[in-house]
Amino acid sequence: MQKAGTGQAGDDGGGLKWLYLDMNAFFASCEQQMRPELRRRPLIVVPVRSDYTCAIAASAEAKALGIKTGTQVKLAKQMCPGLAIVDARPDLYVDIHHRILDVVDTVMPVEKVCSIDEVACLLMGPQRHEAAARALGHRIQKRILERIGECLTASIGIAPSRMLAKTAADMMKPLGMTVLRMDHLPGPLLGLEVDDFPGIGAAMKGRLFKAGISEVRQLWHLSPSRMRQLWGGIGGDNFWYALHGVDPPETVTERHSISHSHVLASELRPVEAARPVARRLTVKCGTRLRRMGLRCGGLHLSIRGTASGRAQAERVFPATSDTFRLLEAIDDMWHQCVGALNQPRIQKVSVTCLRMIPADTPPDLFGYSPAVQEDGRHMKLLKALDGLNERFGKDRVSIGPRPKLHDFVGAKIAFNRVPEVEEFWE
Repeated sequence: MQKAGTGQAGDDGGGLKWLYLDMNAFFASCEQQMRPELRRRPLIVVPVRSDYTCAIAASAEAKALGIKTGTQVKLAKQMCPGLAIVDARPDLYVDIHHRILDVVDTVMPVEKVCSIDEVACLLMGPQRHEAAARALGHRIQKRILERIGECLTASIGIAPSRMLAKTAADMMKPLGMTVLRMDHLPGPLLGLEVDDFPGIGAAMKGRLFKAGISEVRQLWHLSPSRMRQLWGGIGGDNFWYALHGVDPPETVTERHSISHSHVLASELRPVEAARPVARRLTVKCGTRLRRMGLRCGGLHLSIRGTASGRAQAERVFPATSDTFRLLEAIDDMWHQCVGALNQPRIQKVSVTCLRMIPADTPPDLFGYSPAVQEDGRHMKLLKALDGLNERFGKDRVSIGPRPKLHDFVGAKIAFNRVPEVEEFWE
């Protein structure tokens, strides 16, 4: 029998701590799984039907032709005349995301949901032995294929830090598994490009290049203080530790705003057609504020024209979650922004709630708490509307005419944020 902390009872020298799962071409794979006629075909997923928007996902078959996330639709069609173009279905992707979480949880607990297609699991005790970690990874991959579908492949990275595990998951696709052991570093990393690491985008890569750092070997040998200097702050220290297999402290962030934006389809770009979009986004903000138990004390509106240029306005008011009050503010700002932009067609509309406070914030003895402006009759009506739309479907009852928008306006899947299910009925 081996002593605790030695041999197979724990770490085998690899320092392994994280198992990171990255779904391959997730949105496109979901579509191919749900629509068998799209399997083995080049496919892209788009947010809106327009030759001038970009793919938000590309299938493995499309990627083999050089089409990738961010490729303009018009160019993608030229690269592949038979390309399948599919409208995004965020509610489907969120549903499958939760099913994947359930499957992973049958093998080991999910420690952190990193994005809609990436999760991290913490290896404990004997699981940190490489053979055991690999076995867990293979079991997860197999169960996803068996229980969710043959198109849902996952790549897995296993490493000492979460950042290295994410990097490892991207090194072998699709359905790959890469292990980065502490006692083998930096060896397996030296064949990568510096921007293969999370946190090094085009701007950071350019900054490193100007400093004479173009290879991973040079990056590895930088000191923490030099990285801090290059990153311009503590982000450099955190990157150094993560690169060398040590997780930096987690930072906890608080929500300071709620924002919804929409890139307009061609028929919605005339100014008179775009205004209902701004109002619909505002209604969504109000519904979300009430669901989250919040009020906001200001709104920000931004509109971007098709001929470049942007106009924006901001209003501050007593804190509220009353949609009627929010709509009054947005109508006022809309006329201001349209006049300033002075263009007949609008490409994008964004609405942001500012100065948010909990709805139950009590009045301050000295009057420092934000004032509250809500009409009791309005709030009763809005609560009833929220309940009807949640029960019978989005926009079953609406405030004013319903704009001709797709079903998922405002329910955006950001890189590091998975929409809540409730957002699809708001």
